[in-house]
Amino acid sequence: MRILSISVVMLPLLLMVMLLTVPSQAFSLFDGFFSRNTTWDLCSKCKCPTILQEAREHGVTCRDVNLTSLVDGVVIERNYSKVDFSKNSIASITEDTFKPSFTLRSLDLSANVIESLGARVFKPLSFLNYLSLQNNLLQSLDAETFDGIGNLTYLDLSYNKLSDLPPGVFDRLPKLEYLSLAFNPLASMSGNILWGSENLLTLDLSGVGFKTLHKDFFSSNMTKLEKLVLAFNSIEVVPSKALFNLRNSLTYLDLSANPIKSLGAYTFFCLSYVKTLILAQMLYLESIEAYSFGDLTSLQKCEITYAPRIINLDGKAFHTNKNGSDSVLLVEDFTFSFSVLHTLPEGLLKWEHLRQVRLEYNQWQCDCNMKWIKNSTLVGRIGERMICSSPDNLRGRRLSKVNAEDLTCGLSPVTSHKPPISHASRSFGFLVGLMVLGFVTSMATVALLVYWRQGWLCRRPQNAYTRVRAGRTAITVTDDMEWDNKDLETESKA
Repeated sequence: MRILSISVVMLPLLLMVMLLTVPSQAFSLFDGFFSRNTTWDLCSKCKCPTILQEAREHGVTCRDVNLTSLVDGVVIERNYSKVDFSKNSIASITEDTFKPSFTLRSLDLSANVIESLGARVFKPLSFLNYLSLQNNLLQSLDAETFDGIGNLTYLDLSYNKLSDLPPGVFDRLPKLEYLSLAFNPLASMSGNILWGSENLLTLDLSGVGFKTLHKDFFSSNMTKLEKLVLAFNSIEVVPSKALFNLRNSLTYLDLSANPIKSLGAYTFFCLSYVKTLILAQMLYLESIEAYSFGDLTSLQKCEITYAPRIINLDGKAFHTNKNGSDSVLLVEDFTFSFSVLHTLPEGLLKWEHLRQVRLEYNQWQCDCNMKWIKNSTLVGRIGERMICSSPDNLRGRRLSKVNAEDLTCGLSPVTSHKPPISHASRSFGFLVGLMVLGFVTSMATVALLVYWRQGWLCRRPQNAYTRVRAGRTAITVTDDMEWDNKDLETESKA
């Protein structure tokens, strides 16, 4: 009994001695065992800043580190608010991939090979604000894919293969402010999918294949949408009826690279709050009529570029007529470049009000209609980049260097009886002449060869050169043909 009591008393002391004498390496083994699939494993392949300020600012960077998958149960330490998994080969994300995180705000999964996303795959990341899934292989989403991340404000789904979206897929994102669906084959997309996104500020629908927009595509409750991008679609007419529901909020509109042929009067009906209008790569645009931009009374920036078919820019395109009073829009930044525009109407804008203007790379016809520029402030701001394309005597010269008296209209008295031959006509005539000369030369050569072949040229007598003997250094030809030498014989007898 005494021995037993002593052992009971000594047992705690023995345990303490053992703990003190166990090597520190043993604890690291236990720690490694219990921390499997945690941030420690993640940081073995990724960059995890140890300084607190850098950790909060940059987060964990796993960009382009050849990750093919994420092990279930990934834990993000609370020091990190951002994780970047972009440019890898991650194929799937499940609801078990991430452990709950209350600090992660930004997750970048762009440029991977994810094909589908199931329900509630991001639910453990309930405080997520930023999510990028662009440039994947996404073909489908579940209606509850974004369930549990109601704090999300930024979502990028661009450059995927989504052809259809389940109803209500964005209804679980009441705070969403930025949404990009660009370059997905969503031509048949219904507008009611967006009706629950009442807090949207920016919507990018570039390259989805739209030919038109239904008049109810945008809900009247989308009263905060400020920026709309509809570039690279197949829209032939500005969808003014659909845009009408955004009349009280829209400030930025991009319709670039659409096959719009004409902008008629008051095309942008009631969009009085739009400040920026982008019309780049307008390859089919032919005409801009009077009062086309008349309803854009707040317009500050207008960009029109790459319009190789433009033949008409009305001098009142940027005018508005309200209550019988005609006035000019006070645009501050104006670009009209890379087109075949040949003249610039003086009354198009209030040029002295402009802060920036770009008018380079157009087909300017330097005649009397451009003389007003020489006497305006515009010549000092853009004159060096306005280069004359016609007439021929001013071609290639900068408008600012051309004398005002040289900017004339009509033909001079000396040449009025004969229209000038264009450079293109002269080149065409020279090319035709060269082709005719080549044809005649070829036919003459063929005729000469045939003539020679048939023996019509330098024809030899019949039975001539009957014997030919080849030696080492020469070829001997013996002519056995009988010649008529009667004349010579007569002369010798005489």
